[in-house]
Amino acid sequence: MYARLTTFRVKPDKIGDMLRWRQENEAAIYAQPGLREWIGLMGEEGEVFVVALFDDEQAAHDAMPQVWALWEQMAPMLQGTPTARFLDVMAAQSFAPQGAAMA
Repeated sequence: MYARLTTFRVKPDKIGDMLRWRQENEAAIYAQPGLREWIGLMGEEGEVFVVALFDDEQAAHDAMPQVWALWEQMAPMLQGTPTARFLDVMAAQSFAPQGAAMA
C-alpha cells in the first residue's frame, strides 16, 4: 500500500462551506482510481490533513489529475495551495467491522 498525505488550511470564514463542499463532492473524492481508504482530519483553526491510501505508488500518482481538479474547486475556500506528500505505508490495520461506515 501507498499513501498520499495532503495538507491545506481553510479560510476561517469558509469552514462551513468546506464541510458542505466535501459532502456534496464525496463521490468524486472517493472515485480516485486505486483508492482504498480516505481519511479527512480538520483542526480547530481550519488546518486539514487528508490521508489517502492506495493500492500502490503508481495509483497514488495516477490519481493526481483528478485531485488537482478537486483542489481547483476548493481554491476559493483555502489559504494558499494544498501540498501532497507520497509515502510508503509502514503499517495499517482497520478495526471497524466489515461493512461498517464511518461518518
